[in-house]
Amino acid sequence: LLVEDDEDDFVLTRDLLRETEGFLPVVDWLDNYQSALAAMTQNEYDVYLLDYRLGAKDGLSLLREANAQGCRGPIILLTGQGDHDIDLEAMRAGAADYLIKSEITAPLLERSIRYSIEQKRSEAELAELKQRLAESQEVERLHLAQELHDGPLQDLIGIRFHIGVITNVMGKPQTETQLQNVQKNLQTVIHSLRALCRELRPPALAPFGLEQAIRAHAKNFQESHPHIAIALDLDEDRQTLPERVRLALYRIYQHALANIAIHADASNVRVIFRLDEEQVYLRIIDDGRGFQLPARWIEFAREGHFGLAGAAERAEAIGGLLDVVTAPDMGTSLSVSAPR
Repeated sequence: LLVEDDEDDFVLTRDLLRETEGFLPVVDWLDNYQSALAAMTQNEYDVYLLDYRLGAKDGLSLLREANAQGCRGPIILLTGQGDHDIDLEAMRAGAADYLIKSEITAPLLERSIRYSIEQKRSEAELAELKQRLAESQEVERLHLAQELHDGPLQDLIGIRFHIGVITNVMGKPQTETQLQNVQKNLQTVIHSLRALCRELRPPALAPFGLEQAIRAHAKNFQESHPHIAIALDLDEDRQTLPERVRLALYRIYQHALANIAIHADASNVRVIFRLDEEQVYLRIIDDGRGFQLPARWIEFAREGHFGLAGAAERAEAIGGLLDVVTAPDMGTSLSVSAPR
């Protein structure tokens, strides 16, 4: 799809496309912003060529809005004059390439289109692999939780019962005290295993939805960390979200709470969950010590801090964005927005 408001430039670009070797492109032409946006969000084209000048608006705005509304094809921005700042903005906005009209030749245009399509295909394959990996990890979590529940946990419960029987028939105070201590230790292990099973597969998530799963987790978290007050402001979802979205948001929330307990030294946490017809939004705010935010998540991962990098990947896997606002001694706000 070629989006160009100047018919002469359209004809020139079309003729260049017809001169390309290796493929014979079918070119559709639109000359205005709104029609182009509607077409791009239908995802019916292999590649999109956008002129930077489009009347009152520009191709950069169209690029951003089309990507925000779900355009999945590669987008190449065309401009009459080179501008380094626009080039950088186009790259940040997700453009596959940036070409100056006066410098475009048929081989250059063919190579740009071919590379852009291949890059987009590779990105889609990588996203699919990430999604499959996340799904397989959830299957393994479920399997491990089931194995723990049906195996070691049941064995420990049986041992506790038999020790209780022995304690009742033993008459020596010293032996009775020792057995009672063993019972207490067993009870601690049983409690830990049950908590681990809940962490691996939250029982409320599948049947009741994300809101109820967060409430159940927050209740257990509050019992384990009584010095941290949790305020919940949650919309009801009642299983209306796809399972992969529920799981991703729950894991992000779960790891955020774990990091707060270990690192933040916080006294108060607020969890906000909102959803409308198109978007879902999760925010976790704490009043802890905060930290210095890296320029890129990969820098955190390289230092062994995988929590935020993992949260960013989980958000990206469901088409969402992770935003973190923090500074030393200023607390932390972690937000995720994603399409439903």
